[in-house]
Amino acid sequence: MMLCIIYFVTMKIYISIILILITVQLRAQSNYKRITHFVLDATIGAGTEYETPYYILRTEKEYPKILIDAGIHGDEVAGIYAIDTVMKYINVREGTVAFIPKVNIQAYRNNTRGMGEDLNQVFPGNKDGKIYEERLAYEFMKFVEEFRPDVVINLHEAWTKFDENWYNKKKDKSFGQTLITNSEDPPRFLKNALNRINYNITNEEYKFRIQYFPFKPNHSMDNIIDKLKIPSYTVETLRILPLQERINYQIYCILSFIDEAGIIFDYDPAW
Repeated sequence: MMLCIIYFVTMKIYISIILILITVQLRAQSNYKRITHFVLDATIGAGTEYETPYYILRTEKEYPKILIDAGIHGDEVAGIYAIDTVMKYINVREGTVAFIPKVNIQAYRNNTRGMGEDLNQVFPGNKDGKIYEERLAYEFMKFVEEFRPDVVINLHEAWTKFDENWYNKKKDKSFGQTLITNSEDPPRFLKNALNRINYNITNEEYKFRIQYFPFKPNHSMDNIIDKLKIPSYTVETLRILPLQERINYQIYCILSFIDEAGIIFDYDPAW
C-alpha cells in the first residue's frame, strides 16, 4: 500500500514538472514568434565626443519607413525615455522603424539644453565646424539622407502650454502639447496622427493640437524638409507635467505616427 502511494505521488510530481516544462517551452516559442523584426545598431559620429547610437528595426519589407529622434536638447528627456520604452515592447511586422534616442548625448549626460551652442540652431551643420554641434548636425543630416525615411518625427518638450493670444503675438515659439509643422495647411497625415494621439488622452486640457511654426533655416525639422525633401514634424510635450505623464504622451505620439505611416506592428507592454 505504501509503495502504491509513493508511486502515485512520484508520478504526480513528474507529470507536474513535465507540464511546467511544456508551458515554459510554449511561452518561449510564442514570444519568439512575436518578434518579427531584426535590429541594426550603430552610431552617428563614431569615435568622436558626440558619438551616439541609433537603432533600426527592420523587416523583410523595408517600406514604409520612419525615423524618430529625441534628445536634440539634452534636458528634454521624456522623448528619450519614451523611445527606450517603445523599443522594449514593439514588434515591427512590416516596414522599418529607426530611433536615435539621444541625438545630443553630451547634453543629455550633463542634463542641459546644449553644451555650447543650441544644436537646433546650427543645422544643416558643417563637417569641418569648429564646435561639435556643427559637426553633429552635419552627421545627423547625412544619416537622414542615407536612410531616406518616408517621414521624420522629432521629439521635444516646451515649458509653456499653448495660448492663443500669446501665439498670435509670437508665432515662432514652441508650446507644449502640440504637433509642429512649418506648413500653414497641415497635411492629412498630421491630422490623422493627431486624432490617433488624442483618442488616448481623456483630459481635454492636455490633448494635442497642431501648431504652425514659421520656417527656420537653422532648425533640424526645416532642414530635413527643405534640403532633403522629406516630411518632418515635431512633438512638444509640456514640461511642467509629471515626467511619467509626459513619457506616456510621447509614447502615444510615437505609436500614432508609426501607425499612421502605414507600418504594421504589435505593441504589448505586458510581454
